[in-house]
Amino acid sequence: MLFPDGTFKSRLFSIGTFCVGLLVLAASATPASGQDSEPSEQEKLRHYTLYYENFKNDNFESARSYLLWILEHAPETPDKDDDNYKRVVKLYEGLAKQAENEKTRKAYLDTAATYLTSAPQKMKKQDIKFSQFEWELRKGRFLEQHQRSLPDVEELETAAAHYRKAFELAPGEIDPYYIQQILQSYQQNNQLQKALDFANAVEAERGDDEEVAEMVNSMREDIFGMNPQAKIGYLEEQVEQHPDSTRLLTDLFNAYKRQGNVEKASTLAKRLMKENPPAETVRDIAQMRLEDGRSKAALEAYDRAVEQGAELKAEDHFNRGTAYQKMGRLAQARREYRRAIEKRKDFGRAYIAIGDLYARAVNECSGSEMKREDKAVYWAAVDMYQRAKATDPSVASTANSKIQTYRRVFPTKEDIFYRSDWEQGGTFSIDYGCYSWIGETASVRPAPSSN
Repeated sequence: MLFPDGTFKSRLFSIGTFCVGLLVLAASATPASGQDSEPSEQEKLRHYTLYYENFKNDNFESARSYLLWILEHAPETPDKDDDNYKRVVKLYEGLAKQAENEKTRKAYLDTAATYLTSAPQKMKKQDIKFSQFEWELRKGRFLEQHQRSLPDVEELETAAAHYRKAFELAPGEIDPYYIQQILQSYQQNNQLQKALDFANAVEAERGDDEEVAEMVNSMREDIFGMNPQAKIGYLEEQVEQHPDSTRLLTDLFNAYKRQGNVEKASTLAKRLMKENPPAETVRDIAQMRLEDGRSKAALEAYDRAVEQGAELKAEDHFNRGTAYQKMGRLAQARREYRRAIEKRKDFGRAYIAIGDLYARAVNECSGSEMKREDKAVYWAAVDMYQRAKATDPSVASTANSKIQTYRRVFPTKEDIFYRSDWEQGGTFSIDYGCYSWIGETASVRPAPSSN
């Protein structure tokens, strides 16, 4: 577009004047070397503005000299907080990212690390507001991101170590992510006791945080899965610190039991039964007492489990039957074996146990001479063994062996002949004298011929 000469000259003059003004401004804004006097507020603002505008647009190289001037002459500008120190770390990280070669990139990161470690001490002297907690997290994140590219920096430890310091400064504020990083670091470095100790500290401070509690429990199970002895050591220590904790006592009892340490489990059971352990644990204690030969104590434990609302299983009733049998209370033993069968129709061992009760009754009732009515009880015993193998093939071998043994001592043909109330193929009730509790009806049959 053509302009009249006067107008063109006027605009050209204005543009020239503007450019000169920019040069003057830039010259006055360039950091002065060796400045001794206190910079003016206008000078501080000018340097701050120039660095910040470049910084927020990722022009880190252009921002650097102005930001360094601010850190030297006015680090508190404008709000007396730690923004300028945070930004100088980010600036050098940005320069590292933009670097054209690895050597330069590492040099920039080294400078960033230096500012990162020295900033808190400087800010204390300069009376600048900052959070030590946040700076420990910042160090950890820096290391986590750049650990493979950093030379050794004396003041920097590991990411996990700085996260741990942050936790100790503000356990209620730290994000669960950093807690997890600490725990994983201990595990990866096989520092299992440190991991467990830290988990305890976390639980004490953040145990009501569901996410944190789940994380801690998962970590413990990982460690205990690799090293069951570590779990026992941990639980023993916890029980010592919290001797009235039923949960910890129960966990330790179960750990001893899984390890096969019957002696310690049995000793702890006495203490545990004074508390209010879960019914399942009481059931386990009952079985342990039975295996220890303490039948009465086993029955008492089962009774307590029932009082606490436990529903006894078929195996529990079988164990109760075994306890009564060991105590010589055969009728009560049979009652429990029958209850086991009610719970599980194919419980072959319970049928065999009842047969054994009948055979034992003969030994206890017959005295020095076995009479015909004593031998008749073996009919009932063999009937139980027959039921056992019919309902549960897994016990057939045991049942057949017992059948062969006791059939040999059935009443003979002559015994049957001399009893007016016996007829081969007929039935006979075992409900007399010492055997009155049996009350079984058996088929009359003779012992097999020895020929």
